Amino acid sequence: MSKKARNILIIILVFLFFLLVYNYFVKKDMSDFGVCYQGGERILKGETLYRVSDGHLQYKYSPVSAVFFSLFAFLPYELAKIFWYFLQLYFLFMALTISYNILPLKLKKKGSVLVLSFLILAKFVSREIELGQVNIFITFILIMMLKALLEKKDIKAGLFLGFSLFFKPYALVFLPYFILKKRLKLIGSGFGVIFLGIVLPVFFYGLKQYMFVLKEWYTTLSQSTPQLLTQYDNASIHAFFLKNLPADNGNLVLIFILCAVLLIGFSFLWMMYLGNRENSLKPEVLESSFLFILIPLISPLAWNYNYLYSFLAVVFLLNFIGKFPKVHRYIIITNLIIIGGSLIEVLGKVGFRFYTQHSLVVISYLVALFYLFYARVKIRLDLKNF
Repeated sequence: MSKKARNILIIILVFLFFLLVYNYFVKKDMSDFGVCYQGGERILKGETLYRVSDGHLQYKYSPVSAVFFSLFAFLPYELAKIFWYFLQLYFLFMALTISYNILPLKLKKKGSVLVLSFLILAKFVSREIELGQVNIFITFILIMMLKALLEKKDIKAGLFLGFSLFFKPYALVFLPYFILKKRLKLIGSGFGVIFLGIVLPVFFYGLKQYMFVLKEWYTTLSQSTPQLLTQYDNASIHAFFLKNLPADNGNLVLIFILCAVLLIGFSFLWMMYLGNRENSLKPEVLESSFLFILIPLISPLAWNYNYLYSFLAVVFLLNFIGKFPKVHRYIIITNLIIIGGSLIEVLGKVGFRFYTQHSLVVISYLVALFYLFYARVKIRLDLKNF
């Protein structure tokens, strides 16, 4: 069998495997994609997106995101589901591959790093795909933004930044970073895309009805968000302190959150300072790894599976694991095993419920942030040291 024929056979087998996974495990759900698909249908008809009657499955993304999902609404729902499923797999593969490709140095084999990274984050990815969510898609967009940034294509990077904000505000964590980096073209390009995104739905609604839709969007977010802060599987640092500190002492919670944010912020600024001073190779990769973890960590609402945004950080740590001192190496490995192995099948129902209810995943990612910081302080990422 020729190499070309063998590759085609492998592609067919992989496709069939994931088709079986979809048919037996994914097809029955994808409820979040159903919400997005419905949003696409509604905007094509000029109908309001945000309805109390939708209950838990309310549309909460921006009106312009519904324009994007309207492309799927041209397909029958079941066909659109499977199309989005395979797109998610593609975005996942590309996000992982590019994460490795942009590393400042490659110290471990690509295949082993990517496979291990996937296994560590598989529980987050599987839940994301099961729901048909958009976080893998956003991760891919932001990885593409970082790639363009490293290639000094700031306008292109800004396009990715702005486009990601159509769906969720997570990319705003990069805005102070780009300001400090003085990437004004990037910021300007991003805001240009946002402006176009604000205007575009007018063509579907007309100005008067669009103002009404925007008001409904604000009402939906303001009324639904507060009651979710202490939700069972909310795993932000805010939720962590709310759940684990005395319920009757709100001031103590605020003090802990403020101290944590200040410590994290100072650590990040110190990383940036050292990266500039020591002329590190691609300092943006390590710094962005840090920021990707902050997306779920500092977001008021961050479900456990939102930690799939840590792909770049996990790839980075696995690639450079050999450069850490032996004791720290064991701690990093143990921490990554805990992240990937904290499953109901491993912990049992009681243990898993305790782990989730107390947002203990936050501790693992605080440890990950520490070792990204440690990598900048202790590991010189320049050609002289490798």
